[in-house]
Amino acid sequence: MRFSTNARTAACILASLLATTTSTTSVAQVAYDKIEVGSTLSPSGIALGLFAKPIPLPEGQWEVIGKQEESLALTGGRSDGPGSTPRVILTLRNLDRQGGPLFAMTLHFTPNSLPINWGNQPCTTDNPAGLVDDFGLTASAMLYVCARGDSIANFRQLVNDAPSSNNPWLKSTFAALAPHGGDVPRNAVLINVHGNKFRGKSMGITFMLRADANIDMSLPYRSHLQTWMHDTGMRWMKVLDNEATPLPGPSTYWASN
Repeated sequence: MRFSTNARTAACILASLLATTTSTTSVAQVAYDKIEVGSTLSPSGIALGLFAKPIPLPEGQWEVIGKQEESLALTGGRSDGPGSTPRVILTLRNLDRQGGPLFAMTLHFTPNSLPINWGNQPCTTDNPAGLVDDFGLTASAMLYVCARGDSIANFRQLVNDAPSSNNPWLKSTFAALAPHGGDVPRNAVLINVHGNKFRGKSMGITFMLRADANIDMSLPYRSHLQTWMHDTGMRWMKVLDNEATPLPGPSTYWASN
């Protein structure tokens, strides 16, 4: 039986769609609104919708141990739409570290594509020993990303105290880790990368790393983290600009020497 040109074209399109469906299923992206506490996410990431690229995750199997949904107020005429937009906050625990330093993350994002004019602050730090990278951008940049890093001594105690903390950021970022406090390192480094696109989405991620050295004392370790932080921020800029990109985690410091 001979196919007509239209039939052959239709068959090719159907085969392409089936291949796409198989590929999409195999990478195991999870739609953001289907994620619940107990879900496991892969590096393929979090799907935000039909025309949006997924939020990638670093290597590992990521257990969702905390999920919050809140309404982010849009004041001062920042949007042509409603006076608020939803924001999702996830706390993720790495089930497959294989000796790597990245043990947990907190991720937040606005899933809706509302036209929002985000107000940003200059990307600086008050801690002279902290890490900071503004990527050569100003607070008025249409595609804005800022990265900061700090070492946290007695991190395990901070996690254990987080559920009863009066600090909203500490509570929302670390409280979900408290039941796993025995598995977190005593000392940690937090790397926070956040940003937004003018009239687009806002996203941020806080990487929780085992402190493999003292960033206050070791210049090679600072350089090691700063290099990874810069590369991650550049990739985060692509995510905000709706480009597909992987998001590699940091390598173990002593394995890189």
